[in-house]
Amino acid sequence: MKFYESGASNLPLILLLPGTCCNWRANFGKVLPLLEPDFHVVCASYDGFDENENTVFPDMLTETAKIEAYIKEKDGGHIRAAYGCSLGGSFVGILVQRGDIHIDHAILGSSDLDQETGLTAKLKSRVMAGMLTKILHTGKLPGWMRRRMRKE
Repeated sequence: MKFYESGASNLPLILLLPGTCCNWRANFGKVLPLLEPDFHVVCASYDGFDENENTVFPDMLTETAKIEAYIKEKDGGHIRAAYGCSLGGSFVGILVQRGDIHIDHAILGSSDLDQETGLTAKLKSRVMAGMLTKILHTGKLPGWMRRRMRKE
């Protein structure tokens, strides 16, 4: 696993965790210049996903332990924020659950929604917001979703 850093090291640290089979630069390259003036940014590049390594992705817990060790060494085990999209969101969840490092703000993203642009993003967001709102208000899944889940 490699970690790529940018921004001044005396600024609050934020950790960016890319999605499944995604290169850190492809996921976060456009936002790095916006974050660097205010944050020390660390982008993780998982084993098996980095073009500069000849490695194989072992498993989630092994990679999580590497992330924790890096954060402990780098910033004493405390970071301002962690953002993960798709697979990265799973890592953020595991990091919070394990509690071995302290994260002030844990942000989970979905690669299906937050990487869309324009009309597609608006349409998907409206559909999902409407569906989730109904589920939260009624406490029940829609009939088609229940049937699909039983089938699966």
